[in-house]
Amino acid sequence: MLGPLPRRLVMMVALSGATLVFACNSSTSPARSGPPAALRAVTGDSQIGPEGLYLPVPLTVQVLDAGGRALAGVRVDWTVAGGGSLRSSAAPTVTDSVGLAVVLWQLGPLGPQSVVASCCGLIGTTFTARAVLSLAQQLTILSGQSQADTVGHTLAQPIVVQVLRPDGTPDVGAVIGWGTSTPGGHFSPTFARADNLGRASTLWTLGTVAGAQTSWVRVRGFPQVLVGALAYPGPPTHLTITPNPLPLLGAIDEFVVPLAEARDRYDNVVSIDVTLSAADTTIVRIGAVDTTILRFNPLDTVVGRRHGTTWIREQFGTLRDSLPVTMLGFSAVSSGGARFCGLSLAADTYCWGSNSAGGLGDGTATDRLHPVLIASGLGLQLPYTYGHTCALTASGQAYCWGDDESGELGDGSSNYATELHQFLPTPVTGGQPFATVRPGADHTCAVATSGAAYCWGANDFGQLGRDTVTTTCEAYARNGLRCSNSPILVSGTLTFAQVTAGLDHSCGVTTSGAAYCWGRNEAGELGNDSTTSVCGPATPPDPCSYVPLLVQGGLAFKSVKAAESFTCGVAMNGDGYCWGLATGGTAASHVPVKVSGGLTFADIQAGGGGACGLTTSGQVYCWGGPVFLGRGPTPVRPDLQFAALAASGFAGCELTTTNDLFCFGF
Repeated sequence: MLGPLPRRLVMMVALSGATLVFACNSSTSPARSGPPAALRAVTGDSQIGPEGLYLPVPLTVQVLDAGGRALAGVRVDWTVAGGGSLRSSAAPTVTDSVGLAVVLWQLGPLGPQSVVASCCGLIGTTFTARAVLSLAQQLTILSGQSQADTVGHTLAQPIVVQVLRPDGTPDVGAVIGWGTSTPGGHFSPTFARADNLGRASTLWTLGTVAGAQTSWVRVRGFPQVLVGALAYPGPPTHLTITPNPLPLLGAIDEFVVPLAEARDRYDNVVSIDVTLSAADTTIVRIGAVDTTILRFNPLDTVVGRRHGTTWIREQFGTLRDSLPVTMLGFSAVSSGGARFCGLSLAADTYCWGSNSAGGLGDGTATDRLHPVLIASGLGLQLPYTYGHTCALTASGQAYCWGDDESGELGDGSSNYATELHQFLPTPVTGGQPFATVRPGADHTCAVATSGAAYCWGANDFGQLGRDTVTTTCEAYARNGLRCSNSPILVSGTLTFAQVTAGLDHSCGVTTSGAAYCWGRNEAGELGNDSTTSVCGPATPPDPCSYVPLLVQGGLAFKSVKAAESFTCGVAMNGDGYCWGLATGGTAASHVPVKVSGGLTFADIQAGGGGACGLTTSGQVYCWGGPVFLGRGPTPVRPDLQFAALAASGFAGCELTTTNDLFCFGF
C-alpha cells in the first residue's frame, strides 16, 4: 500500500528523477513508441538499513518498449514482503516522461525483506533489503539508570548493559568498558566481556561531590552511552562561617550577612538548620535589619552596636565554628560624594562607599560596603573626601587620590593629558607643608603651616582664588578652560586658619575670624553681591570672583563649609548661618541668613543640597537636601550624644562621644 511521501523524501525523489531525466535527454529516441516490453530496476536494490527507518536510496524502475524507448504514463504496482511499507508522491505510481516510477521503502522488523515492482503483464522486478538494529539498539542500558545514594557509597543496583549484533543476536564476548569523570567515583570492574546474552554488569561507587553525577558505557565502534545518578551529601562533620575573615563593620546598625553552613567529610553543604550567636551582644547583635527597602533573615544578619571585637558562633549538636567580628571605633570622621573616611582609635586610616575613579585609595575602583584600610605605612591623618580624596601626614605632606581630570590631585604630573585618575595616595607636588587640606568637587584648597592658602584643580569659575592661564590638566586642556595641576597661592595677603572647597567656589576663615569666599557666585554662595567679574563656559557667563571677597554681615566665624551652590558657617557665638541657594533652614540670600531654631552650634557641615549641625550639647540637626527636604533643623538620633560631625542633607556620619559611628542616608 502506498502513502504520500514526507516532504524531505519528496525532495530526494525529485533529485533522483532529475538525474535520470538528464541521462535520457542526452540520447536521441524515435518519435513513436511501442507497447511495454521491459521493466528494469534503476536504483535501490540490495540495501541494508535500521529497522523501521527509510532506506537512503529510493526504489526506482523504468518501463521501456522493445526498442528501448522510455514509456510515460504507465502504471506500476508494488508489493512488499517481510514487513515495512512504501511511500510515493502519488498512488498508484505512474511512470513520468522518462519512464520512471519511484517509491521509498520504510523497512519492517529485523531480517531480509523484499519489494516487487510489476506492470503490464511483464516479469516483476524484485528489490531486496535487510533490516538491522540501529546503533542505539545494539548498545543499551538494561538496568541501574537514575539511582541515588550518599556520596562515596556504592549504588545498590548494578549497571547492566547489553550488546547486540546488527541482526539482533547477542554479541557474545564483546569488550565493554565503564568510566566516569573525576570526582565521579569509580567502577568495579571497569572492563568486562559480554555473556551469552550479550550482557555485562558493574558496580558504581559514587564520587565525593554532591549532586548529579554522570558516567559512560563504551564498546568499540559505538558512541558512548551515558548513565546518570544523584549523590546526596553525607552526614555533617564540620561547620563553616563565610566569608572568612568577616568584613569590618564601621558604624552602628551597619550589618554583614555571613553564610553559616554545615558540611560533610567531603565539604559538601548539608541542608540542616544552624543558628548564629554572638559572644558579646553589646558589640553586635544577631537579628533583623529594619529598613524600608530590605528585611534580612534574623538568623543570618550580624548588626553592629558599638566598637569592639567579639566572636560569632554557629552550632549544630557537638559541631561548631566561630569567627571574630570587629566594629571599628573612630577618633575622627569625614564624608562627601557618597564616600566616608575615618581615623580609627588605633590611628589607622579607613574609607568606604563609592570608589568612582579610585576615590577610596585602596588601589581599585570597586565600591566598598565596609571600611577598607588604605595607605598603610604612610601615617596619614583623617582623609577628607568630595569628588576626590586628600589627606595629610603628621609632617604636613599632602596626598590626594581619585579623579584627576581637572588637576585636582595637584601631583604636577607631566603626563596630565592622559592621567585621568590615581587609585592610590599620590603626593601633592611642591613640598609645601600644610596644616589642613580640603577637596571640593574638582578642585582642592589647603592652608599652609604659614597660614597662606593654596588651591589647585579646576579654575573655570575662579575657585582657585587667582586667575590662571595655564591648562595643565586633561579635561580642561581639551576644552580650553582654566586649571592648575599644582598648588597656586590664593590672591592677597590673608592669613587663614581654615579653608573649604565646594562645587565651584571656595571659602576660608582667617585667624581673626573673617570669612572670605571666591569663585562662582551664581546663587550668592560667596556671601557678597559685589562681584564684577564673569567667568565659566555658560552663555552668558556667571558672576564670579578670582580673588577672595569678604562675606558681608560683619560676622566673625569659627568655621565655614562650602557646598554646591551655597555655604554655611558657625559664628563665634555659636549661631549657624547659610547663604546662597536656599536650604531647609534658611532662605536664598547673597548674605548670611541665620539658621532657624535658636540652636547653638559647635560645627556645621553641608553638601548634597542640605546641611547638618552639631550643637554644643552634642545633638545633631539636619535640614534641606533629599533626606530633610522642606524641613528646618530636624534632630537625628536624639538618643545618642555626638562629639563630631561629617554629614550633610544627603548622607553622612556622626561620631558619638563613645567613639562609635552612626551613619544615615546611603
